[in-house]
Amino acid sequence: MENQAIVIGAGAAGLCAAERLLERGIEPLVLEASNRTGGRVHSLEGFADIPIELGAEEVHGPDNAVARLAAASGMDLVHHLTLDDVLRLDGKLVALDQAQRDPDVARACDFIDHLGNYRSENWTAEEFLVRSHFPRRAWHYLDSRLGVEHGTTLDRLAIRGFASYQRGWEARETNYTLAGSYGDLFRPAAERLGARIRLNAAVAAIEWGGDPVVRLFNGGELRCRAVVVTVPLPMLRDRLLHFSPQLPKEKFAAADSIGMDTGMKILLKFKHRFWDETTYFIHTDGFLPQFWAACKGKASASHVLTAFVGGTRAEALDSMGVDPVRFAIEELDEIFGGRLASRSFERGLVADWGSDPYVRGLYSYPTPQTTEASREALARPVEKKLFFAGEATNTHGASGTVHGAMETGWRAAEEVAAVLKG
Repeated sequence: MENQAIVIGAGAAGLCAAERLLERGIEPLVLEASNRTGGRVHSLEGFADIPIELGAEEVHGPDNAVARLAAASGMDLVHHLTLDDVLRLDGKLVALDQAQRDPDVARACDFIDHLGNYRSENWTAEEFLVRSHFPRRAWHYLDSRLGVEHGTTLDRLAIRGFASYQRGWEARETNYTLAGSYGDLFRPAAERLGARIRLNAAVAAIEWGGDPVVRLFNGGELRCRAVVVTVPLPMLRDRLLHFSPQLPKEKFAAADSIGMDTGMKILLKFKHRFWDETTYFIHTDGFLPQFWAACKGKASASHVLTAFVGGTRAEALDSMGVDPVRFAIEELDEIFGGRLASRSFERGLVADWGSDPYVRGLYSYPTPQTTEASREALARPVEKKLFFAGEATNTHGASGTVHGAMETGWRAAEEVAAVLKG
């Protein structure tokens, strides 16, 4: 059977696009460059007694595509309360509800609460903090809550970018994780698509002057009537996927204006828990701004802390040539004292998304050059032949999220159906 549409990428957006195409009576072929489906959803078995997420982990808000898919799959959500967080302030670990009584921390919390209303100069968050003489004592909390949340650092994150997705940002403040794994959520879709998914099928070029031709690095050539491109932003921004004719200038300009940085998750398993059992996030004043208890609220006897670092910090960690696991253990020793982390350490693992040749980073975020039109241009179809999906193309306030990626896959599939079935 002829492949009426080719979907490039078998992440959340690509799987959702392919399934929706099938529902609309359009035969898809999904080309995945790596040896697995899921994209930036990657659940690791065997590290602990439950699956540990190497990629996407949180569910932002209780009412979105991921939450609904989890409910349909019989999978519960684990709610994490912000007030259970711990903040290191003046060298001491303090429960967030107590820390908020400090005027500098209270000011930081107020700043976060009103981000969606910001309409002034389009500075980076760091520039805004400098210009407003924001107390340095609370900068690290903002670095954790804003910089880490967006997979970057405050010197790159645009403060005005929050205004364009206020509802999406507010949803991020209601944190959940899956009682099961993200991989379990998307495995059924991959199984339903079956042989329509080709793994280890890296795309080198797309020729779309006539009916689209997709050329693979292994020399294969595939023809279709429509192509859905769901590759991560750096693949377009860095011109790693060749188009002939070249894409419109506004498409590349949009990709260039949106941020997506290198970054990694550092997974640390311990023999004993040396942090409070109620703690989920630990906001630190060290080089690594944030750790969290990956097994909290789940049926697990394992003790795992995850550190997450992106942006200039991740680049610095790479350039220093240090072992990220050892570095994170030393950081925890400094935070908790008594070499508690070193004495209890069992094993570690690094998920370095910046070094993944088919991802090359974490997820998208707004830079000072990003406008609402940027994502609209990135998402816009080209000549009724090329269609674009993926979290960076989400124009409804959910960029940088799995549910945002899912929405774009469905949207792109409907655009294809309107052309092929219209």
